[in-house]
Amino acid sequence: MAGGLSTRMGKDKANLKLAERTLLSRAVTLLDGLDFSATFVSGNYPEYDCIKDISVNNGPLSGIHACATALYPHYDALFIIPVDMPLLVKEHCLQLLEAFKEHPQGVYFEGATMPMILPLNKLLCDYLQSSLQFTEKKQFSLMRLLNTLQIQAIATNPSQYIYFKNSNTPQQWMECVNTFQKIKDNI
Repeated sequence: MAGGLSTRMGKDKANLKLAERTLLSRAVTLLDGLDFSATFVSGNYPEYDCIKDISVNNGPLSGIHACATALYPHYDALFIIPVDMPLLVKEHCLQLLEAFKEHPQGVYFEGATMPMILPLNKLLCDYLQSSLQFTEKKQFSLMRLLNTLQIQAIATNPSQYIYFKNSNTPQQWMECVNTFQKIKDNI
């Protein structure tokens, strides 16, 4: 998920650098390391295999909708990570993949809406299409998506939450950089 406007950050989050690598490069490398059949970027970055939003300015649901529309029925699930979550590690992704085996309706970590795995099916596509028809912003909520489609929340150790923090503002970005310096040997 790298198709947002980055308005709160004031510059494109995907191009922010952490340890000499852009956040987008870090995210793609993480996903490529999970041996998926393909990795796509929701956004517009010519150096990557991208899927552009169909419905613009509707938050993450726009990107999920575009990806679901483009990839259904060619793939069976979407493993979704946001570009602005640079502390996410392979261990957590593998934990989510393992949980998906038990909960094929989809999974995410309790206390964080992303990363998530959503089954790529007609139910998801129909939900996204209908949600984006509304003008009320509450219809674009990720929590609403998770609750409506009964996506399973997976318990995690509260000490892991630092890995799921987003960097949406300059202040959050500085906190992320500082946290990275403290835990970089674990990433």
